[in-house]
Amino acid sequence: MKNTKNKRPAGKGDDENGKREKKFDKKKYRLQKYSNKYKINQWEEKRKKAVLRGFYKELEKDRQNSSQASSNLNRASNNTNEISSSKSKSYAFYKAKQEYKRKQEEKKKRIEDAIRVKAEREEALRKYKEKKLHNYKMLSKKTKKGQPVMKGRIEMLLEKIQQSVT
Repeated sequence: MKNTKNKRPAGKGDDENGKREKKFDKKKYRLQKYSNKYKINQWEEKRKKAVLRGFYKELEKDRQNSSQASSNLNRASNNTNEISSSKSKSYAFYKAKQEYKRKQEEKKKRIEDAIRVKAEREEALRKYKEKKLHNYKMLSKKTKKGQPVMKGRIEMLLEKIQQSVT
């Protein structure tokens, strides 16, 4: 007798080993379709690739310029030619290093600005809430009989009038 317990009929989506492939991952699809974080990551990756492409393109241009310069100076001695090519290589490295430092400084400045703006926003929000609480206390005061106390209301109106005059 053959053992047919573990065998099942081959169906759609089966590969040659009999294992089923997962056709559609709904969770992954939703993540890619609706997730802002996923879209931002995709954009950042494209941006990084573009920056690297530009960097390598600049390096290639520098190499071509240095090779043209070296071919023009080919009539000169080999010693001076070696020095100029090493200078061009060091110049490209120096240029890349300067660009990296500049980007780091920009990033640092952006972070500091963001922190400063956040602190200002929090301070303004704190003042707003404090003023709102003060106004609520003034307007919600009641007499023993439950009538509103008019003193606070009149003071607030006076403050508004004085602010509009100045």
